[in-house]
Amino acid sequence: MSTQNDLINDEAPSGALVPDEIPNSDLDSEEIDYDAPSPDEARMIELVGYLVQGLVAHPEEVEVEEFFDDMGTVYGVRVHPEDIGRIIGKEGRVANALRQVVKAAATKTNSHVMVEILTDDDENVPLVDSNDAEITPA
Repeated sequence: MSTQNDLINDEAPSGALVPDEIPNSDLDSEEIDYDAPSPDEARMIELVGYLVQGLVAHPEEVEVEEFFDDMGTVYGVRVHPEDIGRIIGKEGRVANALRQVVKAAATKTNSHVMVEILTDDDENVPLVDSNDAEITPA
């Protein structure tokens, strides 16, 4: 049994492993890839891709990108230009449903996620202005 004097003298109690006696682990030989997604992140990317591929006419062109910001993880979805309307849906209903499903799946990992639909446009103009009830064509 170790006493208070043993702890004060910085001596290891008898039978304790000191750093020189710790068995060599395989962690030294493995390189850690910090850019690789964690298993939970990989599952979320796979989920987003699977859901979007089921909605579009060109499933082979679905790309899911992962970004990180102050609020959490952002999954950017890029699809064939003909499929943008299918992903957004009328009044954004399909996009909102996709976001809700992904957020519900993320509650298991206690993480905050967002899904954004990425386009090739240079301008980041919202597709629907939430202040306008009806957008009239010009």
